Order: sequence, then C-alpha cells, then structure tokens
Amino acid sequence: MTEDKDKEFSRGQKVTDAQKLKARVEAELTAMVEQAATELAEAPDPSAWEVFAVGPYQDPGLEPGRIIELNDTAYIATVVWLNPFMDTNLSGLAGQIQLSYFTANKQTMEPVPDMNYHCCFEPGSPALVWPGVGSFYVHVWEFVPSEAACILETNICARVCNCDGEAVPGYAAFVRWVPMLDFDAFFPSEPAFTFDHPIRYLVYNNEDDTNCECTEACEEGELPPIP
Repeated sequence: MTEDKDKEFSRGQKVTDAQKLKARVEAELTAMVEQAATELAEAPDPSAWEVFAVGPYQDPGLEPGRIIELNDTAYIATVVWLNPFMDTNLSGLAGQIQLSYFTANKQTMEPVPDMNYHCCFEPGSPALVWPGVGSFYVHVWEFVPSEAACILETNICARVCNCDGEAVPGYAAFVRWVPMLDFDAFFPSEPAFTFDHPIRYLVYNNEDDTNCECTEACEEGELPPIP
C-alpha cells in the first residue's frame, strides 16, 4: 500500500490537531510496514496481535514530550495491529476491540477518574491494510490533564468483544509505550529482554504559588529567569 506522506484534506475543511496526528502516525506506519512487509508476512501465529502507544504529543508536527502544563491539550496515539486471519475472523463475528485508558497520580498513588476513557471500534473500519500483513488501526485520544503531578501514568488495556458485548477469553492486551514508530520497536528480529512500561508524564501548574521544599538559603548568585 502506498500513500503520500502528507495527507490532504478537502478545502475549507477544518483539520484538528488530532486529525493531523492521526495522519502523521499513519504515514509513519506506512513507511515502517512497506520497509519490512516480508518479515511481517512470515508471522506464523494466527492469533498474533499487538497494541502500542506513542505520546503524549502536544503538537502533531513535533516529537512527543513528557512535560505538560495544566489545562493544556495533549494527545496519545494508540496503534492496534491485527494479522489477516484475526482481522477477518473478528469482522465475520461482528466483534469489536475496546480500548480503555486509565490514569493514576503516582505522586499521591490515587486514580484520576476524570482522565479515564473508553472507546470501541470494529475490525474492517477505516484502517491501513497490507495484504498478507494485516491491518493497523490508529486511535488518537485527546485529553486535558485535570490535575498537576510529578508523574501521571496512563495505562491502556485492549479487549476483544463479541457481538453480545462480552469479552472473548484469551484476547486481552495492555499497551506498551514506544519512543517512535519503527519496525524494531514493534517486531524485534531477535529475542531480547524487554521491560514494558506505561506512558508517564509530568503535569505542572504555572500558577501554583507553592514554595519549594528547600529551606537552606543560596550561598551566592541566582538562577537566571527562564525566557
């Protein structure tokens, strides 16, 4: 499958940052899979699927960052890969894939219910499809941090649901954060020890007048102001 790297939108149509980010992620996936389509097509396991996430982004044209100001908009891009057998099977069963986003404040060790989110999509819906490789589905979650914290942690879980809305046993996954979309991050060619970890980021409140915990006076000099 070949697509232009720069997605085009209809004239007069307002393009949101979430749409721009989705187009960027799809372009990066296209380049990745076209480079390594042979290796992916040789995957023997008919039940193989992967779920990855990249982010948080604040500008779809820049790389992800981990420092966000309170009340600023941010985005996390989640990618679901289904091999051809699984994609066809789920479509025939009218199944769906549910993504669940759960966020916790690691500073207080408390959940942040305002930053939990759930969505579903059907296999066969708009996706990037390569014959013999499978389908890649991209979902962009747009969120606004509701509280400041040294570290917020977002975990993303995926479940396969049947037409009755029941979770299919055995088809469950949790998202692994990746620093960029490339073949080695998705499908390492050699066995290796990997340490999966969730998406973590700092949210600061620029209007917070709380003083630092440091009690000793500086010996000399001052830090220059941040421009």
